[in-house]
Amino acid sequence: MQIKAYGQSDVGRVRSSNEDAWGVFPDLQFFVVADGMGGHAAGEIASHMAVDTMRDFIQSSIQPAEVTWPADVDQNLPLPIRRLVTAGKLANEKIYQASRTDSKLGGMGTTMVSVLVDQETAHVAHVGDSRAYLIRNGKIQQMTQDHSLINDYISQGLLKIEEAGQHPLKHVITRALGSNLKVDVAVNTVPLGYGDVFVLCSDGLSNLLTEEEIRTNCLDLLPDTPAACRRLIDLANKKGGEDNITVVLIAASR
Repeated sequence: MQIKAYGQSDVGRVRSSNEDAWGVFPDLQFFVVADGMGGHAAGEIASHMAVDTMRDFIQSSIQPAEVTWPADVDQNLPLPIRRLVTAGKLANEKIYQASRTDSKLGGMGTTMVSVLVDQETAHVAHVGDSRAYLIRNGKIQQMTQDHSLINDYISQGLLKIEEAGQHPLKHVITRALGSNLKVDVAVNTVPLGYGDVFVLCSDGLSNLLTEEEIRTNCLDLLPDTPAACRRLIDLANKKGGEDNITVVLIAASR
């Protein structure tokens, strides 16, 4: 199975700086998007720190016997999941410690969504409200559940889905890398088939585009992943570009 991936980021039409970061590492079969918070410089530092730290650990853990695994990572987890969870936890700790030791970085953090492909299986990890979608057989499915106050309200029956977009607390997230010393990294595993496409994105895209818009615009242009990324970002900007917009597309083919 061949994996073709491409990423792109745009500052949007409102923000003066881009606090998103992304990484496409085909040699590691690892792909990630991070959306920083905490002010211009701090948010950008946090998101890039997450991408760099996770990439470094995924690289160093290719030989698992040489890794010292953190005590709070379940040693019975399958190896690819253990690598992803550990990478997220190490990024969280590094960002948290940096924010505690440098007053200029106080309160910084970042969301994260990533995919690690292991043969014919895709492992999706996330913290916060950056999302992963899977397009398969012409249909789209969200593979992550936002760690957000609004999503908690919806799951508790306190808010209807159609009301979420206009809620004043729609940007409040309940989990992020760097907010606390420890973090729970959510992981979802799915078999990978020919023709599958993963869309990783920051909320600058998912807050403005519907699932149907993401699906149809990807299918119109794939397998040209750069063109599909550009189309999604352009469409989000046409709808206001209220935030930084980042997209990574991962396409599996024969």
